[in-house]
Amino acid sequence: MSTSDGVEPHLLVSAESSPATSSTPNPSNLPLHTQMRILGQYAYEQYETRGDLDALETSIRCYRVAMGATEDEHPEKVAIINNLGMVLNTRFECVGEHQDLEEAILLRQLADALTADDSPDKPYRLSNLAASIFSRFKREGRADDLEKSVGLWTHAVELVPDSHVRKPGLLNNLGSSHQTRFEQLGELGDLEGAIALHARAVGLTPDGHPDKPYWLNNSGNSHLTRFEQLGKLEDLESAIALHARAAELTPDGHPGKPSMLNNSGSSLSTRFERLGLLEDLESTIKLYAHAAELTPDGHPSMPGRLNNLASSLVHRYERTRGSEDLENAITLQFQAVDLTPDGHPDKPSYLNNLGTKLQKKFEQLGSLDDLDKVITYQTDAVSLAPEGHHDKSRWLYNLSNSLRERFNEAGNVPDLEKAIRCSTNSVELLPKNHAARAPRLRLLGGLFVSRLCSPHAQADDATRAMDAYLEAMQHQNSHPLERLRASNQYAALLSEFLHLFTTPPRLALLDAYKYALGLVPRCIWLGSNVRGRYASKELPVIGVVVNSAVTAAISAGEYGLALEWLEAGRAVVWSQVLQLRTPLDDLRRRHPQLADDLYNVSQVLQHAASSPSSSLLSSTEPRRAQPSLKGQAQNSHIYALEYEKLIAQIRELDGFKDFLLPKKLSQLTGACASGPVVVINAHESRSDALILHGGGDVVQVPLPDLSLSRATDVQSQLWDLLRAKRFLNRSRGEMRDEDGDERGGRVTAMDPPDMMRKILADLWNWMVKPIMDVVCTLVPPSATLPHVTWCPTGPLAFLPLHAAGIYPKHESTSAHSQTIMDVAVSSYTPTLEALLKPRTKVTAGETEYPKALVVSQPATPNCDPIPNTRTEAEIITSLIGQSTHLDDTGGTIQAVLEGMAKHDWVHLACHGVQNRMDPTNSAFALYDGRLTLSMLMSHHLPNADLAVLSACQTATGDETLSEEAVHLAAGMLSVGYKSVIGTMWSISDYIAPEVMRVFYTVMAERVKAGGELQPAYALHEAMKALRNKPGGMNNFLRWVPFVHFGL
Repeated sequence: MSTSDGVEPHLLVSAESSPATSSTPNPSNLPLHTQMRILGQYAYEQYETRGDLDALETSIRCYRVAMGATEDEHPEKVAIINNLGMVLNTRFECVGEHQDLEEAILLRQLADALTADDSPDKPYRLSNLAASIFSRFKREGRADDLEKSVGLWTHAVELVPDSHVRKPGLLNNLGSSHQTRFEQLGELGDLEGAIALHARAVGLTPDGHPDKPYWLNNSGNSHLTRFEQLGKLEDLESAIALHARAAELTPDGHPGKPSMLNNSGSSLSTRFERLGLLEDLESTIKLYAHAAELTPDGHPSMPGRLNNLASSLVHRYERTRGSEDLENAITLQFQAVDLTPDGHPDKPSYLNNLGTKLQKKFEQLGSLDDLDKVITYQTDAVSLAPEGHHDKSRWLYNLSNSLRERFNEAGNVPDLEKAIRCSTNSVELLPKNHAARAPRLRLLGGLFVSRLCSPHAQADDATRAMDAYLEAMQHQNSHPLERLRASNQYAALLSEFLHLFTTPPRLALLDAYKYALGLVPRCIWLGSNVRGRYASKELPVIGVVVNSAVTAAISAGEYGLALEWLEAGRAVVWSQVLQLRTPLDDLRRRHPQLADDLYNVSQVLQHAASSPSSSLLSSTEPRRAQPSLKGQAQNSHIYALEYEKLIAQIRELDGFKDFLLPKKLSQLTGACASGPVVVINAHESRSDALILHGGGDVVQVPLPDLSLSRATDVQSQLWDLLRAKRFLNRSRGEMRDEDGDERGGRVTAMDPPDMMRKILADLWNWMVKPIMDVVCTLVPPSATLPHVTWCPTGPLAFLPLHAAGIYPKHESTSAHSQTIMDVAVSSYTPTLEALLKPRTKVTAGETEYPKALVVSQPATPNCDPIPNTRTEAEIITSLIGQSTHLDDTGGTIQAVLEGMAKHDWVHLACHGVQNRMDPTNSAFALYDGRLTLSMLMSHHLPNADLAVLSACQTATGDETLSEEAVHLAAGMLSVGYKSVIGTMWSISDYIAPEVMRVFYTVMAERVKAGGELQPAYALHEAMKALRNKPGGMNNFLRWVPFVHFGL
């Protein structure tokens, strides 16, 4: 965990009580030493319950009196010595007084020496001595203390049979010591031993035993540690389940409850950091806050719990940018530091974390004073850390990051040099197999590049940066996103500084990008629901890497490879959703059991994709059978791991090595069966179009006038215009007919028609015209216009390429226009694979096709009325003979679903609801509720052919997820429709019937004539009719939004 100090282990420490002890001691008739021992034990119990340090002081005083009043030969003497050592050890852990710890060790050594080897108390005296020596190790980092404690606990375990009631506690302690030794030495055998020992402790403890939650907790800790080292998600899921079970079994009011809640929060926090699930973060905050709330003032664990709560609030700030979270986090972190005495072993950690939170404040406000404080606190943390401390590498990493930031701001070369030293040391201290190694190496590589670009460059900076990036990208245990970033940095280094290498790089540029693209599927994990995947930080990074990779491939003349990479890196989440729906016919014929297993797991994950949560909080047996898909979806993380294992197993079979891998160019050539497909890639270094045509040939068209910044600017201009005119946030019912004429106040330096005219002209000049000049040479002359399918990337995905052109200001001069609509019919596709579906062909005079379902919702409850939907529906049913009309109250969810399964076409004249955070919950508003894409995905639509979405913004998308096709039109393609008509922005209820009259008239004629229907041509005619009306050409916002997706 990057900022949290994580979990709290629990060790069994044996106090030896007197039979006379009661909840209200009254030992006045007993000997003095017995009275003091009973009072000392009672006071200690009060401390454990309330965290009252005064009670702890009382306990120490009583035990001292008891020890002094007890004869050396008395049988209670050894027990009193043991217990005084225990309470002194506890005070050390509270206030950090070194003298207490040394005295505790001496007392426990004495108690052990006075205990005969065959005494039944021997194992527990050994264990208590081990616990105190272990505390000294944590304080001072002396390796011999750690070895002594491991040896003492090992001896104690050997002396006690498995049937003994105290054996689980000893196994627990030995497991914790092995885990700590692993953290120090990095020997995986120690960590495996810890996991096995903790599992034995849990297994030997019956349900209902008061110590079972502690053993479950520590078992969770060891699994969490293995996850942090090796990055195996199975361990993380086990840790979450074990910690949750420990918290569940600990009753409210129990002094251990806050610790269990804290640790449950820590494992969920780790999953949030790995997978980005917002529900995990919210649960983490609640658990940490509850743990802190239940912790008494003055309790020694309070600083750690405040620290963890502060860290979780920073995570939420990073997602929501809520300043209140950041301020609260800083306040809590200051409290954690102030409550921790100097010399306490956790002080460096809290100082480091205070620095990281103040760094967020610097990033927000830009004050160098804040950055100076960050570096001061982080320097103190590193200085206070004992040699060999397992977190020192992380603190050095944070300090190095801050020094680099100050170098970038102020240009102080000593900061850069110190950052390189700290970063180098951080990497050296980290075990080779540690999951955090990739980000540490990425930082080190970046520092060498910074020095390489400065006047103080050293001869080997480029080589050292390359080596760091290469190790990071190939580090199997690290987070795939970190490895992806390292791959991109490696490639960028080669692109800019290849001339500085005296020997060829170990991995060539295109090989580096190939490696990076292979990591993409692992970055967006199937175990998250779709909302979590779209909200993750990975998608924007993937877009940047794919963009750079494609640019490099084009520069190298590898146009086919560039197309393959673009396909692999676009619409990643949709591709995962579709992958779960892949037919398994070939696999089922040859390996029926594997096919059934994969199908069953896919069904669970498909359901979980649209579920609001997929948590394992209440299960310690994640593979236990669940009663339904919904129940199984709650364990989706486990099923995702099973899915990955099945896919790997299938790819080992003969003939299945490419099973569900991204398609090669040879498998994508069918996409251009109806005409050229144009993919456009805009990068700051160069921009190009790739045209897939004919038998699969790829032609490159350079676009020298286009750049990524130009594309971003024109996209911003369009969206600013649409927002100003409220064309992005109004429903069809709110739009008036006159809204399309673009009258109103001034929204930019130009009037809206002039702005749209400029945007469409820029698109024509920078992209569409040079592309069409080449397309016209590739397509044989014909009486009909050629069909071009656009697959734009990045910000270009939001631009109306289908309407690009030079439009004169006055319609009287329209003969001088040059537009795409004059030379081609346009469609769009989110991916090439979406065009590989079988094309619908009809025979002339067909009487059974099409069957059309027409849904109109003129007065949907709780929505604006859209009365013309009924008129629109009547037009369609008059043109399409075999049609079913569900109007108003008849348009229920169930009726529409049943109708879609029976009809070839569906026309939805209703309100559309786009959910950009979770596109599977985008919906059509029907009379009795919302029909979501997730509902459609769970239904078989065997006849799905054409979907017409006569609603607003059904193909708008999300500007922050340009590569993901986050809109209803793409969603309808994903549920099986071959062609989809949608809208890029809001349309008028008065305009839609006009467009649909022309569209369906042409479609009816095409059905009658037979052949491929190609709905794009029908939409083209409808747009031309609207554009060619008097005053229509320059009324861009009325006719431009209608678009066709698919075949």
